[in-house]
Amino acid sequence: MSEKKLKKYEYIDALRGIAILAVFMIHVAQTATPSSSALIRITNFGHLGVQLFFLTSALTLFLSMASRKGNESHPITFFFIRRFFRIAPAFYLALIVYLIHNGTSASYFAPNGISWWHIASTVFFIHGWHPETITSVVPGGWSIAVEMTFYAIIPFLFKTIKSTHTAVAAFIGSVILSIIVHTILINHLLPFFPQNEQYLVKDFAYLMFFNQLPVFILGILIYHLIKSEALRKNSDTSLLFSSLSLLLLFMTYMGSPPPLKMPEHIYSSICFSLLIISLYAHPLPLIVNKLTVSIGKLSFSLYLSHFLVIDLLKTFVPDGFHLNKNIGFIAFFSAAFALSATISYISYRTIEANGIKLGRKIIARIQKKAAQ
Repeated sequence: MSEKKLKKYEYIDALRGIAILAVFMIHVAQTATPSSSALIRITNFGHLGVQLFFLTSALTLFLSMASRKGNESHPITFFFIRRFFRIAPAFYLALIVYLIHNGTSASYFAPNGISWWHIASTVFFIHGWHPETITSVVPGGWSIAVEMTFYAIIPFLFKTIKSTHTAVAAFIGSVILSIIVHTILINHLLPFFPQNEQYLVKDFAYLMFFNQLPVFILGILIYHLIKSEALRKNSDTSLLFSSLSLLLLFMTYMGSPPPLKMPEHIYSSICFSLLIISLYAHPLPLIVNKLTVSIGKLSFSLYLSHFLVIDLLKTFVPDGFHLNKNIGFIAFFSAAFALSATISYISYRTIEANGIKLGRKIIARIQKKAAQ
């Protein structure tokens, strides 16, 4: 890929960098709680970093499929090979590490302990379909389950969502579907769980694929909107989108509820969508810079490793020393991020990059055989 094309997509890496920083903040705050109400509000936004990942993922994959359209002999097969070898190597390593570190005893997301079927479902990326497996083996593994499920339907979505109008219709339909599925799960799945484990169903209803699907569809809508070069040429539109996005996010930060009782993750994703469109047209140096782009390239490894790093660092905190107040939060965040970034850089170079190369080699061999 040319340097010009790489630069064109730097805003996506930058957004991934911001997303992982947000996720990092909320998990650090669970160990080192800041004292400032303003900082607490900022860290509370951290859980929405995953939705920003989903948006950029959908956008990137549609851009990639569009650029390769008509140039490959087996586009769907090659798509799945690329996705598997992009995700699986680092994820499988994380699975092994967390099993060694956490063991198989009872935990919040696995109150009855981890059995062989928890591990098997995680290996095959179907752990997102049961409350006790969705995020019990690999911390934060629910987002990988949701992502891999999205991969499974991308070829269908790419063929059917071909315009802005169909993307809007798909978004509305996905919101209705998410509400229906969420209601069914809460009303009909809860009775199958003991009262002290019903929190699993409530968490599952939020984390599972159908509840997150509208976020991915928004990413597809962004793709169709930015296909028009008019956005890049119209700086007034870009400024309007950027200002509106920041205004809506600020209102949420100040405690204003989303309109029409809209779920927070969908409302925030709409705000993020406006920001993404504006950054595509005019990347703001405050957001799109070397630091955020570099962090974004390591975001997957950072996501997988930071739970372990935070957990390990807690053991080095002296007894009686409370990591509260702003200074404790900043100190712990800095140490955890520095260590996670180091581990992630090594993981990216040795695991992720080689996994991607292996996927490319397999595709090249298939293409070579097809040409013979």
